[in-house]
Amino acid sequence: MPFLSLLPDLIRKRPGRVELTVSKATRALYLSLGAALVMVLLRDPSGTPFAVMFALVIGLAALSEDRWIFDGEAREVRRRTGVLIFAKSWAIDLDMVTAIELDADYNGADQGDPYAKVSAGSPKDRCAIRLDLYDGRTLVVVSAKEKRLGELRLRAAAIAEAIGKPLSES
Repeated sequence: MPFLSLLPDLIRKRPGRVELTVSKATRALYLSLGAALVMVLLRDPSGTPFAVMFALVIGLAALSEDRWIFDGEAREVRRRTGVLIFAKSWAIDLDMVTAIELDADYNGADQGDPYAKVSAGSPKDRCAIRLDLYDGRTLVVVSAKEKRLGELRLRAAAIAEAIGKPLSES
């Protein structure tokens, strides 16, 4: 796994549970770019209030949470997003998930998928991990450039193993 990958980190808490969470490289990027911005603002005495404001915002961004929790023991898939105690989460029962899909030719999320509202960039040359649901819908967990397919394959296999669902590739 590359050292500076911005893909979500895979965390194995215990057998039957894995998490995908914001990578350390992403947090380091937030902090380094934020520190550079604050240093530029501090060069001018009139920029001090803005420097303090940006330091607070960037600190919160570094503490933010965007986590998928795949828990075979609790029989649920949970999504948690937000900052510290203000984080929100929702979950779906594991019985609603029929398979984990690794989509090597991802062209965008389905209409009913929340990911469709925050699609980043062009859907060309992308791959994704999806949850196939019992009613035919899919839910995108993460998408990345096609060159990251191997890294996504490792994450998808770990998820499928943890929750006991089949892994399909398309």
